[in-house]
Amino acid sequence: MDTLIARLGVALAIGLLVGLERGWRERDAPDRSRTAGIRTFGIAGLLGGLVAALADALNAISVLVAGFLAFAGIFAWYKAREAAHDEDFSVTTVIAGLAIFTLGAL
Repeated sequence: MDTLIARLGVALAIGLLVGLERGWRERDAPDRSRTAGIRTFGIAGLLGGLVAALADALNAISVLVAGFLAFAGIFAWYKAREAAHDEDFSVTTVIAGLAIFTLGAL
């Protein structure tokens, strides 16, 4: 149990650090124009850790694959809607979100 909590803490910390950096870099952007930041990436890292823990407990890698694909689909769909609204197309945030999910799962 202590190992699980430590792993989830590391997964959360990874996401929070990346989110903090992105938030700091976009600190001068006007309100409502900032994209994923400390909360979003923190949740992505923690979610990756939780899905990996569930896959480990069930001894089923398919749970991890399904979790990753679900996260990727939802995150990409949200970013596509946001990009269409803002007319600012970039995949950097999606790639970063997927990387944080994956790092959290490790």
